[in-house]
Amino acid sequence: SAGVSVATPARAAEGCTEVEVQNVRPGQGRLMVAAYGDATTFNKTPLVAMQMPAGGETMSFTLCNLGKASVALTLYQDLNGNGKLDANVFGIPSEPWGASGKPAAMAAPTWDTTAVPLYGTTIVVKLSK
Repeated sequence: SAGVSVATPARAAEGCTEVEVQNVRPGQGRLMVAAYGDATTFNKTPLVAMQMPAGGETMSFTLCNLGKASVALTLYQDLNGNGKLDANVFGIPSEPWGASGKPAAMAAPTWDTTAVPLYGTTIVVKLSK
């Protein structure tokens, strides 16, 4: 099988995944990303946390060092650069946010709604408008 590439399964085995983020507000603030490995640490202690300048409306990047069979991603775009997801008086986020999996529209993400398997496919997250 000379010349056959197995890059995708190997990357998954290394605990890496490709992430595509849609609905980014181009050039505004930073994209903040957190990856969690289980329900106990969800929204407390991420396996990996990273931030990057908001680029185009769709951004793609690789997350590594996940080392789990499943991962849950939470993201937000820090428009004002204060390092946190701002919310209004009702607790509803006032900055674009998103999560992997199937987060509920009107509820905070949970491990059960956002966990996705790491099997070499791109995880697509659509930020709220």
